[in-house]
Amino acid sequence: MADSFSLRAFAALFAVPILMTGCSINGSYPDSNASDAAKLRFISNMESATLNLFDAEHCDGRTTGLLNNLFVANTKRRVDMRAAPPEGAKAYLEIRVDPGRDTLLMTNSVSTGSVCGSAFNFTPQSGAEYELTFNRRGSHCVSTLERLDYVRGEVSRTGVILVNKGLPSCAGSNALFPKAPEGVPDTPERTALMDLIIEESVIEKMKPAPSDPIQAAGKDEFIEKGIAERKAKIDFTLPDAYWAEYRNSLTRFAQDVNRQKEQALQRYKEGYRVDLRQLDTETLKELVPDSETADASKSLALNNGMLQYYERVSRDLLKEALREHVNRLADLDRRYAVCERFANCWKN
Repeated sequence: MADSFSLRAFAALFAVPILMTGCSINGSYPDSNASDAAKLRFISNMESATLNLFDAEHCDGRTTGLLNNLFVANTKRRVDMRAAPPEGAKAYLEIRVDPGRDTLLMTNSVSTGSVCGSAFNFTPQSGAEYELTFNRRGSHCVSTLERLDYVRGEVSRTGVILVNKGLPSCAGSNALFPKAPEGVPDTPERTALMDLIIEESVIEKMKPAPSDPIQAAGKDEFIEKGIAERKAKIDFTLPDAYWAEYRNSLTRFAQDVNRQKEQALQRYKEGYRVDLRQLDTETLKELVPDSETADASKSLALNNGMLQYYERVSRDLLKEALREHVNRLADLDRRYAVCERFANCWKN
């Protein structure tokens, strides 16, 4: 299962801001007018860096302007963020974004002989401030998102976990969001062949472990220990309702982690079936292990590729669970004004 956001797609996307520079260096994205809009600062020293925003109503995307382009001045978009940019930040822009809207952010840089970028989903919270940094790390370009909070008069930067879930609502709308291939129509014979290929590819580490009462009890003990340690760190009293929500979030996170292997295996099987549907029946027969028509080299190559897909899905599911947990704790601490009194806030 290849990443649909290819270098070719990045290059196509880059053409958009270039074409638009004749009318505005600020791009096509209009700042949110919401009274509780979140604010986002984009910092980059990459050549011809752009930030593009996609959502269900804007599948073609909207760009925020250019940074570090040889022929065009840097955009000067600013939205009066409370937190000053980091020392040494030379090229940056700031925008206002609607809170609660699931948006796909795409960072992009095109220089001589190279295209580099990343994509991830972002749902800003009401009134929050964020900082997105896009720079090169070794041979890779890396996007890092942080939430900015004021704790006792000082800016606290906390990393936000990045996950690319795409925009299913935009599927088929353009080259960036292609429609899923339909594949060869299913028949009883083809379905049986695909079932056998998929089941035979499942290795032991993919199988969900049976429920273990002792392990569950250990997790409960771990949760209570974590709560006791956090109480010891905070030098003020919080109501029982706060700790009830805190415990509930930890429990939900533990449950999400427990379900992760089951969900990963399900996504793996679904993804494998999508790929197999693209193959003709004779090729499917070559992928059935230990059969008269089996081609061991083809089967091994396909299974190795799908194993990498499984591991990527597993990582993404864990990141999603952790991100949801952190978001819940962030909302909880803001509602109880913890961040204004506790330096570590919802980082721990």
